[in-house]
Amino acid sequence: MAEPSDAQRAAVRRAVRSLQKQELIEVQRRGVGRAYRQRRAHPRRTYPRYEYQLAPCPGPEQDCSGCTVGDVARFDFDRDVVELFLHHFGDLTEANRQLGRATLRGWHWYSEEQPRPDSDYRTYKVEITELCARRALTADEHAHAEQQLGEHLAPYVARRRAARGGKGESG
Repeated sequence: MAEPSDAQRAAVRRAVRSLQKQELIEVQRRGVGRAYRQRRAHPRRTYPRYEYQLAPCPGPEQDCSGCTVGDVARFDFDRDVVELFLHHFGDLTEANRQLGRATLRGWHWYSEEQPRPDSDYRTYKVEITELCARRALTADEHAHAEQQLGEHLAPYVARRRAARGGKGESG
């Protein structure tokens, strides 16, 4: 017999959840005694997904990364732009050099998607379980099962109480 696909397993899980919500079945998960380790991104961690890049434009024929991502080269050089170059490149000499290059063909300020840092990932132990589902009992069937259980346990409870000398009958 062929193994079910992931899509088929997901369909069964959805059907089981739906039947469980309607209280038509009772569901239990039982461990099968095996586990595996899985590396997942930490769900509550926030992180910047984009980092802004500042670059003088060498021109589209020079394989410009800003032009490649669709950013149009800018030619405005006001005080804020000079501060941006200073902040981004760190020192006056490098910022001045990059500003000089930018006067020829313009400059780009574009965002670049960043991968998650390794510190955002955690390794979890995942236990393999099997899903056990059975038809839910009606109120009458449940009461009858409780009665049968009580009758079955009554001799054991009586013996236990007798062995303790009748103490603790209230609990």
